[in-house]
Amino acid sequence: MSIALDVTVVERHGPIAVLAVAGELDLNNGPLLADAALDAAGQGHPHVVLELSRVPFCDSSGLNALIRLYRRLRAEQGSLTLAAVPARLTRLLSMTGIDRIIPAHADVPEAVEALRAAADQTDAEAR
Repeated sequence: MSIALDVTVVERHGPIAVLAVAGELDLNNGPLLADAALDAAGQGHPHVVLELSRVPFCDSSGLNALIRLYRRLRAEQGSLTLAAVPARLTRLLSMTGIDRIIPAHADVPEAVEALRAAADQTDAEAR
């Protein structure tokens, strides 16, 4: 039996929404995570940061949920960034190669700053 997942929007920075995730990320809880993130994206925050420090467990279904969410946000001109990823999940992301497609940062401020820097670079290139 999985531990209930709690997903809460804790910060908004223009087009960036930070969601705090707590609980197990598995087959039962993956859709809840996706729904919360897509809801935030639909409210004008297409760039989603998931703060994962309170996720003690993630199985292959949870990993798949992250990949599907990443693809969906990208298709809608948004992005997915991870922050404060626990060591066990960091190893899983690394072993599966997902760490090469979904960026992860040490904490939320670092993740938000990286997204802002990327947006500034994109704006500069467009000029």
